[in-house]
Parts: sequence; C-alpha cells; structure tokens
Amino acid sequence: MDLIYLLKALLRRKWLIMICTLLAIVGAFVLTLNQEKLYKSVAQIATGFTSNDQVKLKDESFNIYEIDSKFGNVIEALKSPRVLGMTGYNMLLHDLQNPGKEFRQLTPEDLKSEVYRNTDKEKAIRILTQKYNEEKLLSSYVPEERQIIELLKLYKYDLETFRYVLYANRVARTDYIDIQYRSTSPEMSAYFVNQIVAEFLRNYESSRNVQTAQNIETLQKLVDQKKAELDEKIGNIKTMGTMDVSVESSSKLEQVSNFETRLADERNLLNTANLSMQQVQNRLAEIDQSNSAAAASGNSANTELANLRKQMNDAYNDYQAKGGNNTELYNKYMAKKTEYKNKLMAMASVSSGPAGGVTKADLLQKKSDLELQIKSSQQNISAYEDKVRQLNSSIGAAASRNANNLALQKEVELAQSEYEAVKTRYDGALNSRIAPMDNFRQVLFGQPAVEPEPSKRLIILALSGMSMFVFCCISIIFMEYIDLSIKTPTQFQKVTDLRLMGVVNRVNMKRMTFENIFTDEELPAQSSVFRELLRKLRYEVGNSGKKVFLFTSPRPGEGKSTIIKALAHSLSLSHKKVLIIDTNFPHNTLTQEFEAKPLLEDFVLGDGQDFKKKLDELISPTGIENVDVIGCKGGQYTPAEVLRPGNLLDHMDALRGYYDFIFLEGAQLNERSDSKELLKYADTIVAVVSARSSIKQTDKETIEYLSSLNGNFTGVVLNQVEQQNIDI
Repeated sequence: MDLIYLLKALLRRKWLIMICTLLAIVGAFVLTLNQEKLYKSVAQIATGFTSNDQVKLKDESFNIYEIDSKFGNVIEALKSPRVLGMTGYNMLLHDLQNPGKEFRQLTPEDLKSEVYRNTDKEKAIRILTQKYNEEKLLSSYVPEERQIIELLKLYKYDLETFRYVLYANRVARTDYIDIQYRSTSPEMSAYFVNQIVAEFLRNYESSRNVQTAQNIETLQKLVDQKKAELDEKIGNIKTMGTMDVSVESSSKLEQVSNFETRLADERNLLNTANLSMQQVQNRLAEIDQSNSAAAASGNSANTELANLRKQMNDAYNDYQAKGGNNTELYNKYMAKKTEYKNKLMAMASVSSGPAGGVTKADLLQKKSDLELQIKSSQQNISAYEDKVRQLNSSIGAAASRNANNLALQKEVELAQSEYEAVKTRYDGALNSRIAPMDNFRQVLFGQPAVEPEPSKRLIILALSGMSMFVFCCISIIFMEYIDLSIKTPTQFQKVTDLRLMGVVNRVNMKRMTFENIFTDEELPAQSSVFRELLRKLRYEVGNSGKKVFLFTSPRPGEGKSTIIKALAHSLSLSHKKVLIIDTNFPHNTLTQEFEAKPLLEDFVLGDGQDFKKKLDELISPTGIENVDVIGCKGGQYTPAEVLRPGNLLDHMDALRGYYDFIFLEGAQLNERSDSKELLKYADTIVAVVSARSSIKQTDKETIEYLSSLNGNFTGVVLNQVEQQNIDI
C-alpha cells in the first residue's frame, strides 16, 4: 500500500483523530482532578553480597550471576505474603491501639460499613497480637480471622494494596536495596518502610535458624552414614592384604625369565650331548665293522700263510733232497720264503688298531659319560618347566587379586570423596550458624517527607493524548490495510495490468442530476471534477474509431448504467446521436430508469418489412437530446437464448447509419456469459470497475479474459474513485 495514500487517509480523518485525542486529554484531566497527594519515604538495606567487610570462614569467588540471583531472592522475600502480612498486622494494631493517632483516617462511608461495625476491636487486637508474635498469617477459613482480613482491606493494609504501592529494587551496581513507599500520610510512609525492613530481618533470621538447625541435623546423619561406609571399605582392603601386587608380579616375572634362560641352556646342553652320543655310537659301529672284516681277512690270510709256509717247507725239502746245490730249487725256496715273509708282515700291520690311537674302550667310556649327562639335562629341563608353570599360575592369581584390590581402592576413594563432601557441607552449616554469610543491615531509615511527591499531572495528560493519537493513527492505518478495495488508479493498474481508459470520481447522484452537472456553472468541486473526467472519457470514446461499445463489468453494481447515461449525456452536448440498447437481461436498469418500451426480445424483421419503420416503433425517448433507448423485458436468460434470427442486433450495420454511437449494456462477466455472447455484435468492449471493489479469484479470471481480447478491448473505466485518491 502506498505511503502517500496512508498519509492522505490520516489527513481525511484528522478531525476524528483530533477529537479523540482531545477527549483522552479531558478524560485524564477529570480522573486526575481529585488526585491525592502522596508522600514518599525511602529505606535502604545493605546485603553484604558484594562487600568484603564481613567475617568469612573460607574464600569465595565473585560470581555476578549468582549475586543477581541473590538480590532477586531478597526482593521477592521483601514482597512475600509473610513479610507484608506481618507489616500490615503491625500497622493495624497501631491504628486500633492508638485512637486519634491512626496512620490512615477512615472516611465516613468506611466507618458506616458493615465490616467496621461488626468487628470486635478487642478481640481483633488479641488475635492480631497472637498471629504477629507467632509469625503466622490469618486464615480465611476461620470466620473471626476472615473478619479481620476484611478489616485490613478496609484500612488498605492488605497484601494487594501494599504490592501495588511498594517499590523494592537494587540500586544499580551497589550492595544496597532501595525500599520506597508512597501514601497520603508522611508518618505512615516512614513507618512502613522501616517496619517492612524489621519484619524482613525478623523473618529471615527465624527462617535461617530453623533451616540451619534442620540442615545440621540432616548433615550429621549423612556424615555418620558416610563415615561408616568408608570404615567398611577400608576394612575390606585390610582383609585382602596390604602387599603391593605389582611388585610381587614383577619379581615373579623376573624369576620366570631366569628359569626360562636356564631351560634354554639345558636344552642346548642336551642337544650337544645327543649329537656327541650319536658320533660315539657311529665310531663304535665303525670299529665293530672293521674288527669283523679284519677277523674274516685274518682267517683267509692265516690259511694263505699256512699254504705259503707249506710251499716254502716243500721247496726247502726238495732243495735238501736234491743235495742242497740245486740253484733252481734254491731260488724257488728263496722266492717262497720271501713271499711268506711279506705275507707275515702284512698281517702284522693290519692287526695294529685304528688311526689316532682311540680305542674301543675309550669310546665306551665316553658313551657312558654322555648318557649320564643326557639324563641329568632331561631332569633339569623337566624341573625348570614345572617351575615356570608354577610361577605363571601364581602371576595370574596375583593379577586377579590386583584387580580386586584396585576395585576396592576405587570404592574407598569414592567413599572418601563422598564423606569429605558431606563433611564440608556439615562444617559450612556449623560455620554459618557461628558467622552467617549474609550480613543484612539497614543503612538508611525512612523519614517522614516534608513535601508531597509531584503529581506529574501534565505528563499524564500528555501521555494520554499521545497514546490516543497513536492509537487512532494505528487503527486507521489498520482499517485501511485490511480494506482490500482498489481505491486508487495506480493500485488498480498494479493489480490488474489492464489499460485504464478513464477515471470517474464518486458523486452523490441523489442530490445532483446530469443536467445540473453539465449546465450549472457554480458546481461543487466534486461535481466539477466529475464533469471534467467525463469529458476526458468522451474524448477517448470519440477518438477510438469505434461506434458500437459493449459496456460490462466483472460483478454487478459497478456503475455501468450510470457511466452509460453520463457518457451519452456528454456526447449529446457535442451533437452526437447515441442509441442505448439495454441488453442486461438480469438487471434491466436502463429500461426502468428511462421507462423504455421492452420490445428488444420480440423484435424480428421479416422479409419486405421496412427497417426504419420497425425501428421507430422500437425506440423510446430518453429525455436527453439526440439520445434514444431500446428497452428489454429482462429475465434469467442469455442473448443466445432469447434473441431469434433477424433480431435487432443482427441489423447492427443498419443502425450504424442512423447513430454516431451505440451503447450496449451487458451482464457481469464473473457469473454470466451474456457479455461474451454480445461481443460479436459490438466493435469493442469497455469494462466498468468500482474503486470500492476488491480483486478476487473470479475477478482474475475476468481480467485474463479481457486481456485476451486484444483489439476488441478498449479499456477500463475506474468508477467511484474518491476525489483525493485520483492523483495517487
């Protein structure tokens, strides 16, 4: 929505805004005319939350958020029903026990009230004194106490009155809390602020003592319980033993490493002994084998040696037998003897033993030593393996015991931390009883005010007037915002994007006729503007090059008939002949206003009939020079349903010869198809839209239809525009 339009809307209603603002100021003046004079007293409390002059038993960090929370708690405690109630009881006791010196003087109407007359003052004083001393509130379920509650309301010492007038808040960036009270009596204001501080301190002290005692008793039980749990856990540790399992495991792992080293050495010795045993056995086998071969060869050599000895002896016998001088026999004897000696020497060399000088006895002795060494190594290896298995088993048991010890140790540590936490809280509660952490004290006592507070009447009047002014402006802007009507030509073009043929402002036609508008020289500004806008529209029609115009609208009541009559009247002044044909069958307004003959539906031109004669019978005078009208009966039918072949509209070409302009009025496009059926008889179509209408979905469909007509659509006449909105 345009800002200029909103400003003009506010200017149009400037008198309404001014009157409402003036009424608000007058109302505020009347309401503050008998305003009571109020006297203010101020008291201050030092909380000790931010100061360091109090006794502290432990160091504390400065937490600004925690301090803000503490200030909020204190302020709420000041406004609590118990503190305000005790203050009200004290003030009512003062008024009842000191006649003539009351803080609040009752009006004659209050003195005549049923509450005041039915109250037993002595009994009320006794009940209030008891409640005040016991710090208990009155109960509305007890009839006597409910009567006193009503009396408190009569004196305006009740909770709601106190909360409405009392002001309590922290002085910015200080340790102090301001307590302010305004009343019609300066003594009452001073007494109230001092008394409410006293009641707060009394209530805080009693509440703190009760709470501290309860906390100490509860914490003492928790301390005893946690101490018993800690002793039980320590006892479990003692039962499991105090040996360091990690040291034990390390020692056993070292032993396992030593035994495994020895085991490896013994296995090496065993392997060496086995290899040596194998070598000795191989040597013995070789000796046995060589001895067997030597024995076999010895038997053969002995036999051969015996044969050689026998041959040598036979050769010697033959030599002796021949006389001992036969050289051949002697050489034979010497050859046999030499062969015998060689054989004998060979046999002697073979029986001398193996090379190296190692005998079989030596090998057997070495074999016995090696067998002893192998048995010893095997026994050592078995012993070392047993020891290693034993140590590994003991290490697993130690690990399991270590896990249990660790679990018990964690339980002891947890119990210790819980015990210490509870013990710390218990010590803090004891310390709080001895030296409270909060150090509330009243540093400023309320004094009766000498002069009353400024009434601020002018500020109230100004605020009331300004508030009403802003409210009226916002209300008008809101009403304009929710009003979805078109209002201005600019807004119409933004919404529809259709060609605007002309604009016609709103005129009250009940007080003005078209003759007066076009003939009277001294017209009101509204009518004069209407006349000039019609002349612009007449120019558009005259220069369009069209003669037959179909006037329609998206919805009924947009002002088609008024635009047709005004335009026809304006054209008649320019000496143009105009024929108006009422084809709006659902609403034949033109027929009724001009009292035209309803013959359009019945007109049929037969063969050989004179068209001019039939036309003269059909038309009716309008009372406007050069303007005729043809009426219709009207009904819920469309042109295609009621107009028969040969009807008047079929002879539109003949009508063009008699008139300069022909205006047809069609039914609304949103709901009916009449205008679409009449378009074939017209040269162009003109849509009439009221500025008071809003664009809805059905209107958008009509806008799309008009946009699709191209050359058959001349434009839109925006009707009933407010005069001040024409140029926006």
